[in-house]
Amino acid sequence: MIFPGKKGAAALTAAAAKKTEAAPVIKSGVTLTAAAVLLLIFTGCSSLPVSQRPSSVESLVYRLHTGDAEAAADLTDVPFLLDGEILMTERDARLMWENLKKAPGLLADAKVLSITPAVPADYTKFSDSSDMRVFFERALPENPTLVEIETSFGRFLLLVSGKKLGIPVLAGMKGPIR
Repeated sequence: MIFPGKKGAAALTAAAAKKTEAAPVIKSGVTLTAAAVLLLIFTGCSSLPVSQRPSSVESLVYRLHTGDAEAAADLTDVPFLLDGEILMTERDARLMWENLKKAPGLLADAKVLSITPAVPADYTKFSDSSDMRVFFERALPENPTLVEIETSFGRFLLLVSGKKLGIPVLAGMKGPIR
């Protein structure tokens, strides 16, 4: 067996120390990276409001289509924007759904075309009126989102927001639009 001199032994000891120090750093670095990726995945999913998640919007449209007028009214927020009008009571919303349900297939096979957060300047998409401007400036619900869908009846613009039973609620509808 060959024994190194003092300088050689010191070099071997220093190399061994670096090797044992480097391993935990690399290991904890990999662990930290994996944890950061998982954190980004889970926080990314939860940071998007329900009203802006495509699957949640599709669930809302499906429930509005398949449910009766009462169930649809339960998923409708009041005040409610209908084209250029503002429905102020739950009774008005229920009556609206009773009438819309008379048009079978109104929301059947709906395809979501776009989902964008709503801002006060979007009032003109419903009506270029002072009532609509004031509503969008002062009464937009939580996490307002504009959703454009296409059905066999044409394209519709939906204003969705908040959540009820894990899906957004409908706060407005315009259409069919061209």
